[in-house]
Amino acid sequence: MNSSLRNNCLIIVFCGLFISASTPSPAMDSSTGDLIGLLKSPNAAARLQAIDQLGERGANADEAVQPLTSLLKNTSAEVRAHAARSLGKIGSAAKPAASTLILLLKDGDPSVRRQAVKALAAIRPGPKVMVPLFIKLMEDSDSGVQLRVLNAVTDAGEAAVPGLIEALKNDKVSYWACVVLREIGPPAKAAVPALAEKLKDPRPDIRMQAILALGAMNEAALPVVPQIVAALDDEHTRTAATFVLGKLGKIPADAERKIRSNANSDNRFLSTVSLWTLARVHPEDKALRRQATEKLVARLKDKDPFVRVMAARALAALPPAPDITIPIWEKAMENADATTVRHALDALAALGKPAVPRLVEILEKYKELRVEVVYTLGQMGPAAADATDALSKLVADENVQLATEAILALGQIGPAAKSAVPALCAAYRKKGEKNTHAIIFTFGNIGPQAAAAEPILLEAMKSKDKALAIIAARSFFEIQPPSAAAKAADKAVPVLVAGLDDELPETRKAAAESLAALGPLAREGIPALKAASKDNVKAVREATAKALKSIQ
Repeated sequence: MNSSLRNNCLIIVFCGLFISASTPSPAMDSSTGDLIGLLKSPNAAARLQAIDQLGERGANADEAVQPLTSLLKNTSAEVRAHAARSLGKIGSAAKPAASTLILLLKDGDPSVRRQAVKALAAIRPGPKVMVPLFIKLMEDSDSGVQLRVLNAVTDAGEAAVPGLIEALKNDKVSYWACVVLREIGPPAKAAVPALAEKLKDPRPDIRMQAILALGAMNEAALPVVPQIVAALDDEHTRTAATFVLGKLGKIPADAERKIRSNANSDNRFLSTVSLWTLARVHPEDKALRRQATEKLVARLKDKDPFVRVMAARALAALPPAPDITIPIWEKAMENADATTVRHALDALAALGKPAVPRLVEILEKYKELRVEVVYTLGQMGPAAADATDALSKLVADENVQLATEAILALGQIGPAAKSAVPALCAAYRKKGEKNTHAIIFTFGNIGPQAAAAEPILLEAMKSKDKALAIIAARSFFEIQPPSAAAKAADKAVPVLVAGLDDELPETRKAAAESLAALGPLAREGIPALKAASKDNVKAVREATAKALKSIQ
């Protein structure tokens, strides 16, 4: 989701509008009153079990709504999340908790936000309750709050659709309802008729967002193509309508004549979108494709940044045609400014897996752009798996920066980069190699598929460089199959414990974090962690506390 949506979409989430240590546990046959009494227990585990058991009783635990609601303000995120989940299981009887649950949409803990959304979806307090609260929340200018709310609604997905359809009827929130439906995409196809109705809205921004939301529904929006075509005559919505028709791949003859005319418009943004639409809908027309591609590539250097970005996205989204695009790319990228290159790469990366062949093509053609392209592939993560072979060829490159970025990109791809393991092993063994830390780290990210690297990791665990030894110990544990986890921990924990005494606080912190990742398998490290809990660096103390909690 782009930053403007993140910053503005605070809306959304109103699902109602839209949608342990061994401890005594409460007996399953305890009365509801007994369980409510245990909500005040000093024993944290018993308290959580009581919360959960109340939730399992569903509507029969309606008398627990008020005490559970009070726990939504607890200082423990775990307690807040469990309380929200149980209120959701109680269902409509928990409507009095709605206003407090809404406040949790701003919570700093993602698990709390998720449970709050699910609870609101189950309780369904209705628009009369939610709309005023929603409007109030929209007035919060804190972008962090906005982002949390947005993430929570996005997680709700299809469950929020019925409420969003209802929200389309409300003038104060219909804009945001369109935005959220667009983000949900095809799972929100039930909203197509309601979105089509919004094309009649007197406000141009609502009409535009409704069109874009319809475009996100894919084939489910085909029945309303005539209404979208009509929007081509509206100066406020014609660009959005052109884009959506191209995305749907269906342009009636009368609409195509208008789009061909708009391709020559002085409005470069409209013209760019029109060129893309025509080339996408007629992939067999090579002359049209060549003409459109030449114009789109030329616009990568347009003075308007929005036009540049749109042109880059359009080029990346067109079906592959190397015989047409490669020569044009070569010509266009000559002496391209850094801004143009950055926008082009960002636009390609935003398309995910379909853009990988194009990025590999650029990687192999333009040596001066290799570092930027490799970094872009790394940011795409697992979606860039098809670039593994191309990246493998660069892990021992003489350009240390390029080699480092290639190694880290393979690590971000993860298990799907298993075919790179031999090249990474060879690069590690290469005399004078300067990327040993990155290579060892990447083995761990690849996981069990990097089993061939075990001898290297065992060797690195003995290194005098404690930072390297710690990374190796963590990676050694990560490449083991679950059946060998305990034995791997026996070898890794002593190395990690030794890292707690390193002179560098970054190393001590990394050692504690790695022990935390091993969880209960790192029990042997508890004494050393308790000693490290008095470290003079706050970050190390915090990492140590988390490790002890994870292990215990």
